[in-house]
Amino acid sequence: MSGLLFVSQAMLETWAEQGKIGFSGNVMTLLAGDGKGRTYALEPAVRFLEVLGGEGDPHGLVRKVKSVKQLREMGAESVGDSCILRDTAYEVQQGFLAEGAALQAAAKAPRLTPPPLLAASPAPGAPSPNSARPAAAPVLPRDLEDRRKEAEALARFLLENLS
Repeated sequence: MSGLLFVSQAMLETWAEQGKIGFSGNVMTLLAGDGKGRTYALEPAVRFLEVLGGEGDPHGLVRKVKSVKQLREMGAESVGDSCILRDTAYEVQQGFLAEGAALQAAAKAPRLTPPPLLAASPAPGAPSPNSARPAAAPVLPRDLEDRRKEAEALARFLLENLS
């Protein structure tokens, strides 16, 4: 799950109480003083802390994070601070996976418009109606520099706000 960050429910509640983040549906916005609040899509998830009542970790989940969707696909059931997968019970921490790249890329992507209808040929010497219109820019994936800047911004926020 590269590019994703686990944020606990308790941490989100603390940041919200301190006015450091805002929400709109499943989108969290960092309320930065510079007016450039970064946005992150949140997906419900759990972090596996330890196996309860057992010595081994037969599924290799301790110190891993799984989305609620992945838990359902695995056949696991999460309730409160525990999760059961087959015959193994785990202590888990409720939270969310924060992912910013998709939202940032969507915000930067140019709006595509349908091509103009071709009109009849213009009179000789008259400019073509399509000649003044620039070609639509292709939608490209975010480059590595944008990803680096996004990661640095989130890291700065976390370093300033984690206690």
